[in-house]
Parts: sequence; structure tokens; C-alpha cells
Amino acid sequence: MTPKSGVEHHIAVVGAVDRPIVLSVAELRERWPQRTAAVTFDCATSGPRAHTFTGPLLREVVTAAGPGFDPARRKDRSRFLLEVTGEDGHATVLSWAEIDEDFGDSPVLLATALDGAQLDGIGAQLVVPSDRCGARYISGITQVRLRTCPSPIPGPAEETRD
Repeated sequence: MTPKSGVEHHIAVVGAVDRPIVLSVAELRERWPQRTAAVTFDCATSGPRAHTFTGPLLREVVTAAGPGFDPARRKDRSRFLLEVTGEDGHATVLSWAEIDEDFGDSPVLLATALDGAQLDGIGAQLVVPSDRCGARYISGITQVRLRTCPSPIPGPAEETRD
């Protein structure tokens, strides 16, 4: 992705949150502790890639927006999904349970730097260190939307019988 000169990129954290927030890459760097992840993943177009990413944990950023679940109830937390969208329209979904400390505890980042270069000019990047392929690495993130899983459709055992 080519940097857009003079354009400040922002991420909106919206959806099932108490306090929707909009953050620049610089704010992601300044407001949360920065973690580093050295990752290798297979890119469908260019083969294996190795990079070092730095940025805050996705979980910490979304928590600052006040997720709409009871943090004391594990089953409540496990019903939530995170939809992450980039400015090119590429999107992916993660479950809250993947990143929750009581479940998968995956250190998913909103990267503010790639191999030491700041990403202010092209936007933050989603980094899922446990993924073997790079399909969920979203560049130029514009939005993180928290939502609940849809209600299940009643099955035969739940239907009223005559």
C-alpha cells in the first residue's frame, strides 16, 4: 500500500461498546503499552514473509471503549466477535475468546510499526501472530466493530410439538 502524504489514518472502535472511540496511529502508540511480535507467515502472492510488528494489544484497545458484556461472565464474553476492516475493503473476524486472557489469550496487535518503520502514513495493521497464513493481516485498518453472535435458530429439540 502506498502512503498517502499528509493524510492521518484513524481507526474507529464501534458497535457493542459503551464509548465508541476514534484513534490515530500515533494515539495507538502513545496510549497503550507497545508489544513486539516477530512473525513468519505464508503470503499467497509472495510466499513466506518474516516481519517484526510493534503495537498495542487489540484486547486492550477495545477494552478502553467499554465492551458491551459483563467482564465477570465468561460465557457472556465468549459470544462476542470482532470485525476488523481495512481501507481497501479487506475484512476479517476474530472471536473475543481468541484474545481474552481466560480463553485463547492470543497476542493480537494493532501494529503501529512494521520492521521499525512507523505506520502513521499507511495506517495500523492487524497482526495475528498465531496464524500460519497472512489472510487476517489487515492493512490500513479503518474500523474495529464489536458485535454479538447471532441468536441460534431453534432446532428440532427446541420446537413446540403438537
